[in-house]
This record gives sequence, structure tokens and C-alpha cells, in this order.
Amino acid sequence: MNRIRAARQALGWTQDELADKAGVSPRTIYAVEQGQTCRQATKRKLLQALDVPWELRGEYFPTPRKVRPAAVEQSAEGARSA
Repeated sequence: MNRIRAARQALGWTQDELADKAGVSPRTIYAVEQGQTCRQATKRKLLQALDVPWELRGEYFPTPRKVRPAAVEQSAEGARSA
């Protein structure tokens, strides 16, 4: 289960209540609970509203995957075909 959702439900809050307390839209709460990425500022607001220390953010938000930039891939393909 999503940690943000679990923390919200443990407090007995609805998505609308968390959105109000964090100063974000209910749509943002829904998106975050569905696993979509969000801005660092949004993460701070949510964790602060849930009274979770910033240092524990890695437990509540998955770390983004590292993706190679397209320019590196294209230059590598060009080198292979030469």
C-alpha cells in the first residue's frame, strides 16, 4: 500500500482533508497515492501535514529511476552504426 495513503488513513483523514492541511489540491493527493511523481515542494507539504520528518521521505516516496539522456543514447547508436 502507498505510504502516504496509509499515513493519511491512520490519521482518519480523507484525501480532501489531507489536501486542505497540506495546501495542495485533492487531485494532487489522488495522483500521489496512485504512485505518480510530484515536486519536492509538494513532498515537503505532504510530509509536514502528516507530521513525518523530511529525513524519512525515501520511505514515503519512491526514488525516481535514473534514465540516460536521449542525447547520450543517440550518440551511442551513431557510434555503433559507423
